[in-house]
Amino acid sequence: MDRNQVGALVYPTWNNPPAKVGDFKGYKGDNSQLIAPHTGQPAFTVPMGYTYDNLPAGLQFLGRSFDEPTLIKYAYAYEQATHHRKAPAKFPALAPATAAGK
Repeated sequence: MDRNQVGALVYPTWNNPPAKVGDFKGYKGDNSQLIAPHTGQPAFTVPMGYTYDNLPAGLQFLGRSFDEPTLIKYAYAYEQATHHRKAPAKFPALAPATAAGK
């Protein structure tokens, strides 16, 4: 990462589309745990859109050890630029917090 002046690696969290709850035949496994757990490097996952049947897809940002502040900046900037996250249909959106905490 240093040699190539890369602040983070960014890749989809899954190579396969997600399966619906209870669909054991459509489940292809979890592959977002290939780099971060084995290296101890920090990683953040954010929504990156939707696949078939409006199922969510994620994007993972992997950074240098102890460089979580950079990852937070990248993930936040991505979320603010794309607005891919939306509340599930059966759950209302959370109200924004106020300065007074009410």
